[in-house]
Amino acid sequence: GYTAFTLGSECSLMKTIDLLRQSAPGLASLIENAGESKLRRVAAVVAREVVSRTGLSHPAVDRALEWLQAAATPDAGLQASVQAAAEQLDGEYFALKEPLEEREDAGKNDPAVSTAFSRARAASAVAAALGDDEREAAASAAYEAVSATDDSEYLADAVKRALAL
Repeated sequence: GYTAFTLGSECSLMKTIDLLRQSAPGLASLIENAGESKLRRVAAVVAREVVSRTGLSHPAVDRALEWLQAAATPDAGLQASVQAAAEQLDGEYFALKEPLEEREDAGKNDPAVSTAFSRARAASAVAAALGDDEREAAASAAYEAVSATDDSEYLADAVKRALAL
């Protein structure tokens, strides 16, 4: 009701940071304790690391990473093009996974399926990093990056280095 309406962005922030806290408590803590001025850098570092780690290559993602490195500000147009790339990659993931649904592992252990999943999540992390709200951008990028890499320690180390700058 009323509280959700007036505190809409805080509610979505709570959900994302709560989800991140469940899967990667150390990373969530770093984001929660980071100063406002450093959150955009955190989002940019997470985006760059997850793209590197997953081997994702896409023109919109490359442009977004360059933008985040140089400007570290939100960009709705760039975010929309990266989100479109993420949706395309999600489609490729589902197309690979669907024929394997009947298997016991539902295709989750298939290397092509897991690579497609990781790259789609990496693109979503980059799109999230371009969001308006700094804390939500960092939390959402980190959440997607953890989903993509299943390695929150690696990401937390990258964030610690970024915060030390």
